[in-house]
Amino acid sequence: MTSPVVERGASMTETTPRPVIDSVVRSVCGRELERLVRITSGGLHETYRVEMLNHVPVVVRIARRPVPWFTNEEHTMAQAREVGVPTPDVLGVEQVDHDGELLSFSILRLVPGRSLEELAGERPPSDLEPLVMDGGELLARLHSVVPDRGMPHELEPPDEPFVARVVRVADETLGSAAAAIVARGAEFLRDEVMTRPAPRLSLAHGDWLPKHFLIDDAGVIVGVIDWEYAGPASPAFDLAHWEVAAGGALHDRSDLLRLGYARVADPDAADAGWVPAFAIDFALEVLGWRNPAPPARLRRCVDVIARHVGA
Repeated sequence: MTSPVVERGASMTETTPRPVIDSVVRSVCGRELERLVRITSGGLHETYRVEMLNHVPVVVRIARRPVPWFTNEEHTMAQAREVGVPTPDVLGVEQVDHDGELLSFSILRLVPGRSLEELAGERPPSDLEPLVMDGGELLARLHSVVPDRGMPHELEPPDEPFVARVVRVADETLGSAAAAIVARGAEFLRDEVMTRPAPRLSLAHGDWLPKHFLIDDAGVIVGVIDWEYAGPASPAFDLAHWEVAAGGALHDRSDLLRLGYARVADPDAADAGWVPAFAIDFALEVLGWRNPAPPARLRRCVDVIARHVGA
């Protein structure tokens, strides 16, 4: 499986003391923190908007990991900018030992804008289609980069205990028919990994989803955020993530993403037929989260698996 060290379904509820944040912000930005606002959609980490006197606002992310985090983001984001993918400026990355716990800080210049995920809940599909295609074009540009560091995402055949667990989750949550589909998906994934040559590698974002596209008032993607999972992977990895987790009306618009991709490169040649395997792999990962995903998201995962195994 391609799961990173900490499963993405986990949540972070800790709160770092204000003086610790103040100290890191002062070290990186050279100014006193005036206003600190927690951004509740920060996902796995504590995420704050920080305002200072005579300084542009910044975003502070704080990760709790057993090893230093955010260490490759600045490099991969710089590589993305070189090929035309807009990313925030990284002002600093610091590692702090607080009461025996490692806190990793990433401080970035704030990019004004609203996420495509947020806009999708307000605007008609016709307004979203050009933005999805623009996102596809940016993805193709990113995939033109030859990766030299970051988090690798390689497919591995799922082991039997894991398969038994996700089948049980599907059965208990969605019923026996869903469980049978999940079992078929695991078998399909195992066959793909064991019988096909490994796919070529590009620089992948690792979580290429609408929630990470920032749109300005003119309707332009001005920033792609959250690069902590970026690294070497098949282009199919990012394309498959969209299919599984884009959300709402955008779940089933991979066609638009691929149309935008085609402005730069052939998506079929890029993914080399690996999207089904990566989509099933990610769907199984979500089904196996220790912190369970909502039933609607589990249903989406089963539906994606069913589509690719012909169930």
